[in-house]
Amino acid sequence: MNRIPKRISEALGNFPPFSLLAPEVVERLGEKAAVQVWVKNDTIWQQGTIPEGELLFLAKGRVEYHWNREGHSELVDVRDVGDVLGLTALVEGVPYQVSAIATDDCLIFSLPYKDFSEEIERNDEARNYITRHLFWVTRLGGAVSSTAVKDITTPAGMSGRAKGILGAHLHSAQVISVSGNQPVSCRPEAPVAQAAELLSNHNLDAIVIVDGEQRPLGYIAATDLVSEIIVKGRPQEMPVSEIMHGPAVCIPDYSSAIAAVLLMMQKRVSLLCVTEDGSPTKPLLDVWTDRALMKMSGYHPAGLMRDLGRTTTISRARQLSDEVENLAGQYLRSGVSSVVVGQICAELYDELVDRLIQLAMEELAEKGQHFDDFNWAWISVGSDGRREQILRTDMDNALIFADGDTPEETESRRQRLLVLSNRVVAMLVECGISRCQGGVMASNPKWCRSEEEWLQELRLTEWNPSPENILRAIVLYDMRFVSGDESLVTPIRESIFQRIPKCFGVMHRLAELTVSSQPPLNFSAKHVIEKKGRKRRDFDLKKRAITPLRDAARLWVLRHGLSKHYSTGSRFTDLQANVPKIAELCQLSRQSYEDLMRLRVLNGLDNNDSGRFINPATLSKLERARLSNVFDVIRMVQAEVRSQFGLEARLK
Repeated sequence: MNRIPKRISEALGNFPPFSLLAPEVVERLGEKAAVQVWVKNDTIWQQGTIPEGELLFLAKGRVEYHWNREGHSELVDVRDVGDVLGLTALVEGVPYQVSAIATDDCLIFSLPYKDFSEEIERNDEARNYITRHLFWVTRLGGAVSSTAVKDITTPAGMSGRAKGILGAHLHSAQVISVSGNQPVSCRPEAPVAQAAELLSNHNLDAIVIVDGEQRPLGYIAATDLVSEIIVKGRPQEMPVSEIMHGPAVCIPDYSSAIAAVLLMMQKRVSLLCVTEDGSPTKPLLDVWTDRALMKMSGYHPAGLMRDLGRTTTISRARQLSDEVENLAGQYLRSGVSSVVVGQICAELYDELVDRLIQLAMEELAEKGQHFDDFNWAWISVGSDGRREQILRTDMDNALIFADGDTPEETESRRQRLLVLSNRVVAMLVECGISRCQGGVMASNPKWCRSEEEWLQELRLTEWNPSPENILRAIVLYDMRFVSGDESLVTPIRESIFQRIPKCFGVMHRLAELTVSSQPPLNFSAKHVIEKKGRKRRDFDLKKRAITPLRDAARLWVLRHGLSKHYSTGSRFTDLQANVPKIAELCQLSRQSYEDLMRLRVLNGLDNNDSGRFINPATLSKLERARLSNVFDVIRMVQAEVRSQFGLEARLK
C-alpha cells in the first residue's frame, strides 16, 4: 500500500470543503495528488499568470498574497495550513489577481481541478461552502480598488478584430513596461526641421518634447508638421514648442493595458509617456503609442474610437457599433470587469454620438440650418449616463440649451434643436440602438429643455416628490455630458448633489424605491419566475436584483455628496473609500453588481435581447448558488437603507 496518497487524503479530510465529501471521494482525490515543495521566499505564482488546471492545498507553511501595482507590492491576504490556494482564478477561468509568495518552507498538494470540481458539483453541502467561501473570503479582486490592475484577465478564444490590447496583453499586469531603448525626443527650442528629420529617420508618427532633465512636456505628430509647415507655410526654423501638444499625458511603468487604453480614450491622445511614477515631473523612460499597440495586438478600443471619429457614413458607423458590442462580449466572457467594460463602451458610444451629431449638422448646414449661435449640450441619462449600456438596447439621452432673452427665443431654439436631435436619433437607430419606449430621447420636447427649465423641474420635484416626478428625476440624476458645451451641464449636476440630499421628501422616496423590490430567498425556479407576460417562466434579473443595488448606490452617493463617479460599481467603490460605516457592505455590493451585470450582458448576447430575463433552468447549480449569495447582499443593503431612513420591513 502506498502510504503517500493515504497521508494526503487524511490531511485533506481535516479541512473543508474536503471534510464535507465522502471519505472514498477524498481518497480518490488523494491518489491523483502530486506533492510540491516550495522554499521560503519562492514565488508560487505571479500575478497575471494563467492557472494550469491544478488546485493547490497548503499542507504545511504559510503563503502571502501580494498585489502588484505600478512597481509596488502590497500585502492583501495570508494563507495558512488547510487553505485552498488559487480557487477563485480556477472557478472563474481568469488569471491570478495576486502573486503568491511562500513566507515559510511550504508543502503543497496539487490536485486536478477538473476532478475536484466534478466532485464538488455532486455534493450540495461542499458546493455551497465553496460558493460562500469564494464570495465572502477569497474575492480579492473585489477588494482591490484600482481599475488599472484589478481587472486584469485573459480572453480565451478571441479572434478577428476584437482581439485587441485587452485580448493580447491582459495575461500580464506589466504590459506597459520600459523597453530598454532610449526614446527618441527633442528639446522645446529645437527647430521643427530637426523634429521632422527625427520622425523620418526613425519612422515615427510622433516625437516627445522633453526639458533639460528629460522630463516630458508634450509631443508633436507627423500630421502636425504637414498641417503647420506644408499647408500653413510656417517656417521650418520655428521652435517645436510653438506647435506641440501639451502637457504630456503620462502613465507609470508596469501599468496595465486597461489603464493605458482608458487613459488614451479619456484624454483623446494617441501617445502616452512612461515615467517612473506616472507624473511629468520624472524623466521619460519610454513612449507608448496606439500604433505600437496595434502592431503587437492587431486592434484595440482606442483604434475603434479613432475609426468612429473618422467615419463618414452611417453604414460604416453601424459596422463599428457591431464591433463595439462584439468586443464587449469577448472581454466579459474573458472575465474582464463589467465596470471597466462599461467605461470602455461609454467612451466608444460617446464618440459615436459626437460623430453622428457632426454628420447631422453637416447635412443640415447644406439646408441652411446652423446651431453655432447659442450654446447647447447633448447628455446621456439613465443607464447610458451611468456608463452601463454595454449592449445596444434602447437609448437614453437629452438636450440642455442656453435660455433665450425671451420665451419666444427659447422656444425657437428648442424647435431648431429638435430638428437636429431627430436626425441624430434616427442615425442611432440605424446603428442598432433602439428608441426609448419611455420617450427619454433628445428628440422628445420633454427631454429637450433650457438650462433654467431643467433647474425648475428639479425644484418642482423637491416641492412635490410625486411618483411621476421622482421617476423622471431619477433618470436625470444620472446625467453625463457627451457633446457640446459642458458648462451647461455642470450647474445642473451640482444643483442635484447640493439640493437633493437636503430634501427629506425626495430622499425618503428614493429610499422607499430602493427597498420596494425584494430579492427571493433562494433561486429555486418555482419561487422566483415571473407569473405573467411573455417572460412568465423567467427571472427578472433587472427588477429583482440589479435595480435595488443600482438605486442604493445612487441614494448613498447623493446622501454623502459623492459626485465624482457615474457607474454603480464605481459609486460603490467611492462609498467604500469614503464612508467607513458601510465600507464592507459596499465592497460586497460592488462585486455583486459586477456579477449581475456580467450575467445580464452575456445572457443578452446569447439570446440577442436585453438580457433582462433569464431562465433559471439554464443556470448551473454553482451559478444558482452564487446568485443566492448576491441575494444575501441585496437583503443586507436594503436592511441598511431601512435602518437609515426609518422604513418598516416588508413581509412577503
